[in-house]
Amino acid sequence: MLEPLLEAAPANLFIANRTAAKAEALAADFADLGEVAGGGFDAVRGPFDLVINGTSASLAGDLPPLPDDLFAEGGVAYDMMYGSEPTVFLRWAGERGARTIDGLGMLVGQAAESFRLWRGKHPDVAPVLDMLRRSL
Repeated sequence: MLEPLLEAAPANLFIANRTAAKAEALAADFADLGEVAGGGFDAVRGPFDLVINGTSASLAGDLPPLPDDLFAEGGVAYDMMYGSEPTVFLRWAGERGARTIDGLGMLVGQAAESFRLWRGKHPDVAPVLDMLRRSL
């Protein structure tokens, strides 16, 4: 996920982790691709145009310790998790004015890409996404 994000040439990208050293090491692995830094949640300083939650904390109803001013005006919150209701992260982000997106579209998009690789045809994902969304 980091490589395509950095290919979009953001002004900066910050990786946060409960263990600062892990985030810093991951940032160092991708430093040759763009402006990327890492640290603990206490080092997160917004505002950001896009915040991606890649933790499973949302599934347990937990929220990482994030600052209230995390989102820039018009910012987007993306949670890689999904469910029948918005995750705690997406609810929190929405309360702070962020546009929210869950990870169901990513799941369907990955399945569609696999189908294309195996069958040579890219399926229309909209009806699949609608059906899955209704069945959650």
